[in-house]
Amino acid sequence: MEKNRAYCLYYYVFGDLMNQRGGRDEFVSQGYDTWNKKDAFRTHEGSVDSLHNKAKEKCDFLLREKQAINIVLRRQTEAEDHKYKDRLRVSIIAVRLLLKIGLAFRGHDEWVNSGNRGLYIEVLKAIRVTNENIFNNTLENTPKNNQIISPKIQKDLVQCFVQEVLLSIHQEIGVDVFALLVDESSDVSRKEQLANIRGQGYDRASNMREEFNGLKALILQENDTAFYIHCFAHQLQLVVVVVAKKHDGVSDFFEQISLVVNVVCASCKRKYILRDQARERVQKGLCSGELETGRGLNQETTLVRAGDTRWGSHFNTLTSLVKLFADVLVLLEFVQVDGGSLANRQQASGILAYFKSYEFVFYLYMMYDILRLTGTLSKQLQKKIQTF
Repeated sequence: MEKNRAYCLYYYVFGDLMNQRGGRDEFVSQGYDTWNKKDAFRTHEGSVDSLHNKAKEKCDFLLREKQAINIVLRRQTEAEDHKYKDRLRVSIIAVRLLLKIGLAFRGHDEWVNSGNRGLYIEVLKAIRVTNENIFNNTLENTPKNNQIISPKIQKDLVQCFVQEVLLSIHQEIGVDVFALLVDESSDVSRKEQLANIRGQGYDRASNMREEFNGLKALILQENDTAFYIHCFAHQLQLVVVVVAKKHDGVSDFFEQISLVVNVVCASCKRKYILRDQARERVQKGLCSGELETGRGLNQETTLVRAGDTRWGSHFNTLTSLVKLFADVLVLLEFVQVDGGSLANRQQASGILAYFKSYEFVFYLYMMYDILRLTGTLSKQLQKKIQTF
């Protein structure tokens, strides 16, 4: 475009859309510069149905705010944002509930036709039926790539809660001192799980107390004023374990107890026999008056397997053995006759012979009393109000 020339913007933009090119060059490509002809602009504008006015009408339609493409797209985007936020809000409610009560999120079969798609999706389904707007904006009523139900999305939501909890703890602590007690226990898959966060203490395991790569060293790298305190309850447990393992008679006693549990709990059939025998004994005792009735008395129980790293669990094993001793004898006599294999019958015979020995009776009552006392002390050492 050249200076000192007049051009028609409306006709320049929309003239081609009306398939009219005649007479456009003067106000479009060349520009109008014949300024002595004053009626030229009015002539170009023409009547109501002229090409100029039609082009102007189309331009007005384009520039109208409510009909502009960018406005329509923005409104559509805002509507989708509102739907997504509503969908995300319901997902956050479901995640908060499952995290609060410590339940698993995922299911074995999460397909649409599954009867149980996992707790996360099932909770979403339960919430959405309470509100029509939420129902129309969740799960199958949304795009498949925007349902907020994929495993990765679930993990991301959980991680967001983790960050919020850490931020809340950090804000609460501020510049004050803090304590962190760290312990671990193995789950059924033999993986170590972190548990029992109470204060900064450690057991004597190398992965906790090691000078260079232990958890203690890693914490001291972040905070050199942290105190290293060996858990008193764990020290007590270590003392009991070391003393028991150093004594041949006690060590052999607990090996025999472990063997008893393995034989009794080897099959469901033996567990059923033990349970039925105990029920029959209790019924006879109640009928004869030998046993008292009352709340918490005569509860159904079974032999408890002792844990490898929790010496206090051995007390529970001995307690259950004392309560079920007569029933265990009946079961062992059954295995001794109908054990199925020679090894099973020989195991049952060996245990029955050991039960008749003085050593068994002596160690049973001695260790029962010792573990009962140390168990009580261990619980006292783990109380929140305990200070040292």
